Amino acid sequence: MAAFRSLTADRQTFEPFKLAARTRSARSIDEKSKSASTELPLHLFEWSQSNQDGVEVKNVRSVTDLEARDVPTVRVVFAPRDAPAPETADGLMRLFENFKIPSAFIAESIQNISQSFAAQKDIDGTTYVWFHFLCKTVNVDGNRIIHPQGDIQDSSELGQAYISAQMQSQADFSWLKPGFVLKVKKQPSLPRMPSRTRTSSSDATMNSASVESSIELFCFGAPESLGNRFQKLAGFAICDDLVQDPYILLEVVLEEMYKILDRIGWDISHVFGEIETKTLKLATTPGKVDQLPRDHFTGLHNLAKHVTYLRENCDSALATLSGLRHHHSAAIGDRPEPAQEFTRQALEYRKTLFQSTQRRLASLDKRMANVIQLSFHLVTVGDSRIMMSENQSMKTIAVMTLIFMPLSTVAGIFGTQFMKLDEEEPWHIRVSQDFWLLWVIAMPLTVLVVIIWRVWYYDARGRLIGELPPRGKDERGWLGWKTVAFLGKGET
Repeated sequence: MAAFRSLTADRQTFEPFKLAARTRSARSIDEKSKSASTELPLHLFEWSQSNQDGVEVKNVRSVTDLEARDVPTVRVVFAPRDAPAPETADGLMRLFENFKIPSAFIAESIQNISQSFAAQKDIDGTTYVWFHFLCKTVNVDGNRIIHPQGDIQDSSELGQAYISAQMQSQADFSWLKPGFVLKVKKQPSLPRMPSRTRTSSSDATMNSASVESSIELFCFGAPESLGNRFQKLAGFAICDDLVQDPYILLEVVLEEMYKILDRIGWDISHVFGEIETKTLKLATTPGKVDQLPRDHFTGLHNLAKHVTYLRENCDSALATLSGLRHHHSAAIGDRPEPAQEFTRQALEYRKTLFQSTQRRLASLDKRMANVIQLSFHLVTVGDSRIMMSENQSMKTIAVMTLIFMPLSTVAGIFGTQFMKLDEEEPWHIRVSQDFWLLWVIAMPLTVLVVIIWRVWYYDARGRLIGELPPRGKDERGWLGWKTVAFLGKGET
């Protein structure tokens, strides 16, 4: 029953991982990557009781090379991302099996889980702590965010849509998806001679250890900056520093991931700041709204989308940090050692930093909403000014028409056959006896046109201001004749 309940005992997750790797391999056309799938480049940092200082190892090309090395007390392993990629699937499978990586952790990578945290003590006494950390990243070129252009060979409709989306203003679909697994196995041992320990804030001291520990931290798909961080750690931290509280390794991981998330937030803020400044400057001259870039709203939408993702990542990081703090408190008990107390304080401090970034991202989100709303108002004001300009033009045309209308009327009347000019002197104008026909025909037509116009005008005006019932979906207006019937019934 204990094995059944263990999160590390279910090895059936390997089959979906293998299947996903085969599926991706079938889609790949790079035969070279297929042939290299048995290799797995690894980057190691090791500490041992015999040699307290950390050692960096770079020439490990496969899991076989890793297994051939002596087992140190503390080992940090940097491996490719725990995704079923064709070029690393075989190597990752062997690493999972030989080092007993929790199957639940593998299942998370297959399902593309955005956030997780778990702590489990296995049946052999080994403590496993693992989590995934999803973080949005952007690539800034000058004052714009761009998506790195890669070789995408996908002619499907979905693939072409993805390529088209990459070309949008301020678009970037880059993500950082590392996963971390900490294994801590402690075994009682015979008392040994006191050994030295060193921290960054104190000189060498003496400490007697009565427990042999085996500590392994696996970093899958971790950023290069985290490797640089452990490289510095190997230069000043000794083995006993890490054995006293192995959870300090996870605190180092969260520290570096926080720096990355915070830096991305500032990068987006700087890009948006320039757009915000230009928009506010245009707000002082609404008539020049046409100076807004054509991709202005597209860029703002993509920037807001990046901030939304970062806020989600920050919330997930705080949830992970909360789980780690709770587990660490339960593990160290009520009387923590100085090193354990230091880790507890560091985790508490890391929480305040994530909360600070969370609040700044919320503020940035509101600023973006304000600028988007301002941009819409500027466009509306610009359109209104254009309409006012066109109305002024129509007013000018109407005035000029009114000025020349009497002259046109007189010219029209004198141009009819009812009036003729004598061809000889004294050139008198002769009016036909049937001149009255002109008025008999023209006046009724004029009255009819005026009536039609007035009925249509009152119909449109009444429905606009709500004095008349709205017209049905399939109902025709018939130039307002139904309004005449409506008014004829005495309704208002």
